[in-house]
Amino acid sequence: MATQPDPIAATFLAMPTITADSGYNARVLVPPGTLYDPLFPIAGEGDDLWLNDDGGEEGEGGGGLYRVQSNGAVTPLVPVGKIPPPTGIDRAPRSFGAHAGQIFFLAQPKKGWAGASSNHIILRADPSTWETQRFAELPSAGTRNEGVSGAGIDLLFGPDDTAFAGRLFGVTLLNNAIYQITPDGKAQPFVVMESARPRQPVCLTFAKVGGEDRMLVTTANGNFSPRRQVEGFATVTQVTPDGKVLPEFLVEGLHSPTGIAYAPAGFGAYAGDLFVADLASMMPMPVPKDKPLPRNGRIHRIDKQGQIHPFAQGFAMPMGLRFIGDRMIVCDVNGDYIGGGQELADGFVVELTARAY
Repeated sequence: MATQPDPIAATFLAMPTITADSGYNARVLVPPGTLYDPLFPIAGEGDDLWLNDDGGEEGEGGGGLYRVQSNGAVTPLVPVGKIPPPTGIDRAPRSFGAHAGQIFFLAQPKKGWAGASSNHIILRADPSTWETQRFAELPSAGTRNEGVSGAGIDLLFGPDDTAFAGRLFGVTLLNNAIYQITPDGKAQPFVVMESARPRQPVCLTFAKVGGEDRMLVTTANGNFSPRRQVEGFATVTQVTPDGKVLPEFLVEGLHSPTGIAYAPAGFGAYAGDLFVADLASMMPMPVPKDKPLPRNGRIHRIDKQGQIHPFAQGFAMPMGLRFIGDRMIVCDVNGDYIGGGQELADGFVVELTARAY
């Protein structure tokens, strides 16, 4: 968390106006002014959610973990500077053995762009004490960026009772890689996507497709690169439990997709549909200091026939999209995200729910 910036920065802290489909409520749960770069939410205790924030690079530097209550109140669990910037977060399920219930982070080894462009590490923390320990280091893989596992993004455990159980999966953007980490602390490449399409894996979820267990990955296919922006070129890619990338895309026609999740039974008329966050542009590096980012980020709904529909608009840079109970929680970094180079508490968190009638 941070203190209020000077008036020059106020334009970056404008309250977002989020609109959603009829039948759904959109609420800014945490407005700009408190969090730097909120990234991914997980269920906390009771109605709380916990989320990681990789911002606060100045001074002590590093990232933190925060508790967000249902009324939007934010309190630190792991304050800024106590851990290196964490980009991904998840809680270990029972299939991860003795570490079940612990919180795992995908993190930079140190703060700043030097850390973002270095091989990333896996940390684990006991939520009863929040003491953090190093669990694994991701090895180099592939040819892009000399194989360095930098620019970490998402981290997700394979669900229990699936063929992905007992493994933790982390995505690093600089070398187009997805890693698997096992309970003994060993990390190895699971998939490296270096073809023209798919490449640039971003975020993960898991589902059954045609009765088979699948990892579903948002793949930007170059659209996170400043020299290349092709509308509709990005995809959702299917990966089998043994690491085979399937040629049949689950979704096509996206721009710069990030977070991805299926709606639970309590999400109204769209229960069971797939939702994908989309930046609708490239990730700016550095962030322009003279004007706020356009609020053209969006959430897509993909129906059960695979068709894309607009669902929610008004975001700047939506990254983490996950369902906590029946709530869709979307974390928006609003431009910074390590490489953006803007030290403002301008990130925000949005809650979307089905309207009760």
